[in-house]
Amino acid sequence: MPHETHWEDEGIRWVFVGIVTDDDLLRCNLELYDDARFESIRYEIADFRAGESFTVTAKTLRRVARMDRDQAVRNPNVKVAVIATATVQKGLAQVYALSGGDTLWVTEVFDTEEDARAWVSGRAERT
Repeated sequence: MPHETHWEDEGIRWVFVGIVTDDDLLRCNLELYDDARFESIRYEIADFRAGESFTVTAKTLRRVARMDRDQAVRNPNVKVAVIATATVQKGLAQVYALSGGDTLWVTEVFDTEEDARAWVSGRAERT
């Protein structure tokens, strides 16, 4: 299994493990959109630290960003926190963040889960 899904009171957390591919990332988002809980979440946390290999392309990240922008109509109040320590993963997370266009969703990249959780809960400010 390339990811573990954890539903939380106000959001969802994915922990990606092993080899993370384009299909894995797309599948996660489609599962999220199809779930009734999607319309009430306040955050997504995507934790890539346990990934052994990250083969997701910039093209797929732009596609996911467009999908998220379209889904923001159903839930405009989502913060997306990406946890990544590898330079490549951080760079690709920035591709996603910049590809969102005029979405109401805000994306930030963090090194630790603690920092990501502080931000999604509103205890820490990021720009």
